[in-house]
Amino acid sequence: MDALKSMWETIPAATPAELAGARQRLLDGMRPRRRFVTAPRLLVAAGVAAVAAVTPLIAGNGTPAYAVAESADGTLTVTLNELRDPDGLEAKLRAAGVKADVTFLAAGTRCAGPRFAGADAMYGGPAAAGPDELRALVEGSRSSKATKVTSIRTVRISPEYIKPGETLVMEFRDNPSTQRPWQLGSWLARANTPVQPCTPIPDAN
Repeated sequence: MDALKSMWETIPAATPAELAGARQRLLDGMRPRRRFVTAPRLLVAAGVAAVAAVTPLIAGNGTPAYAVAESADGTLTVTLNELRDPDGLEAKLRAAGVKADVTFLAAGTRCAGPRFAGADAMYGGPAAAGPDELRALVEGSRSSKATKVTSIRTVRISPEYIKPGETLVMEFRDNPSTQRPWQLGSWLARANTPVQPCTPIPDAN
């Protein structure tokens, strides 16, 4: 113990700058890596291959934040790795022939409504009386046919279900889960009607 005490006393005291640098290096080592937001609300088997992809936005670490690919049948596949730059994604969809309004939301929030006039009962219509009525509503609406989750990070858009002048409204919400890192709400807005900007509010559900 005396030898250790003597050795310790020979070590000069650290300067404030050295202590600050050591503290920053420790924090950098403890900081978690950026989590990519890659999963939708419904998990289904992946099986759609992209035929022709447009140039994606590149995130800071070199991973594409999103990409839009068009298949031979005219459908579009949106791949989301990170919820960033909704305006850029809207531009990609517009270039592919789909007028869209895209919002990225923080976890536990939603857009205050109503934001727009729905093209069908999926948005702004009467509430379903039960599971059977809800299932029939979803299966019979063009909103649900226009977008379909195809994997834990991709959404397929079918323009054939979007009438001229309609806007595809997509609200992606971050979700603190490794299995479902984001959730999606998607609807069609009535042709030639405005879509109001999203005002995020706490989600009570």
